[in-house]
Amino acid sequence: MGEPTETDLLEAIKESLQKDGTLGRVSGEIRAAVMSVLNKNFDAAEPPKVPQETKLINELLREYLAWNGYLYTEQVLAAESGQRGERLSRDVLTTKFGVMDDAKTAKIPLLYYIVAAFQNLEEE
Repeated sequence: MGEPTETDLLEAIKESLQKDGTLGRVSGEIRAAVMSVLNKNFDAAEPPKVPQETKLINELLREYLAWNGYLYTEQVLAAESGQRGERLSRDVLTTKFGVMDDAKTAKIPLLYYIVAAFQNLEEE
């Protein structure tokens, strides 16, 4: 077997960075930074009006992404949607969706809880 080529070395490095999550993290950071630069042009203007339903869906997604450790994806979503401020609290989300949170459900994102509720309805 011959010496590893430069391509082999680069592929091995890329695979290693993918396995430990570094490549995804750095890619996410770059996307978030690019979005931040692009959005600076729009910061002076009033952000577009987003329907309340869209804001709530985005908040469910942000909670899901953060819980699963997709922090950079969550940052990009927040930047793209114009919802860069504080996320809505869990209490606000449960009230808006009429969900009764307990010790068991509070451990998972509301999106999981909502999907499970609909799956249970289909089974009945």
